Amino acid sequence: MNNFENTVGFITGGAAGIGLGVGRALGLKGMTLVLADVESDTLDQAAEALRSEGITVHTEVLDVRDADAYREVAERTLAKHGKVNFLFNNAGVGGGHAIAGATPLQDWRWIVDVNILGVVYGVEFFLPAMRASGEPCYIINTASLAGHVSNPGMGAYCASKFAVVGYSESMRHELANSNVEISVLCPAWVKTRIAQSRRNHPDAAEAAVANGPQDGSNKIDQIIANEGISVEALTERVISGMDSGTFYLFTHPGFWPAVKERLDRITSDYNEVMPG
Repeated sequence: MNNFENTVGFITGGAAGIGLGVGRALGLKGMTLVLADVESDTLDQAAEALRSEGITVHTEVLDVRDADAYREVAERTLAKHGKVNFLFNNAGVGGGHAIAGATPLQDWRWIVDVNILGVVYGVEFFLPAMRASGEPCYIINTASLAGHVSNPGMGAYCASKFAVVGYSESMRHELANSNVEISVLCPAWVKTRIAQSRRNHPDAAEAAVANGPQDGSNKIDQIIANEGISVEALTERVISGMDSGTFYLFTHPGFWPAVKERLDRITSDYNEVMPG
């Protein structure tokens, strides 16, 4: 997909970071944007900035964990615009750093509700209309390199991102030869606020701590600052990937050894059940 004139895009997590960056790039190419985000003030600021650049943008305050609210937003969006050509299931949260056996269940529920069900709701509420439109359409589900390579202390987050990769792979088969293309975005570190995602934690006490003064000890924040690519660089990868129809949208060539090591381990272990 490379022609965005007279198209409509719905983007979750659209107020900042990757969602805003991709939205801006597509808006400048002629797409009408519907940005959805749980942070209303940030969403208003993003919309104002985009409009100053001549981009047509509408906003919806949305917690993607809320299926009923999401359904209402989807119905309202389709009624207003008549279609959605681009669905970017991008809203996501990090999981903190807790090992198996010491991860609070409320964290598991939060991560699953946002990172997995937030993607599912977008697909379930928009895909039927996308298919029925007959127009070229595209879905991008945001996973992570953590959907291919796991790390200690990130079990809940990795589980959610592996799930998004698997879900997207299944959809790829289902959407073959249809008017809807699909990609799964699998970046490593990107300069966003993912390390501060607990600011939107459903537990008010957790959110209060995350929104309080920072002591600079957040290791993920430090890694992102030192090693993360810019949102602009990631956006270029997304746009080029849509043009080529690439399914796995990887972004960081330096992480290939980690991916290959996992593939090699799978090959080695599978060889144990191979004949001869």
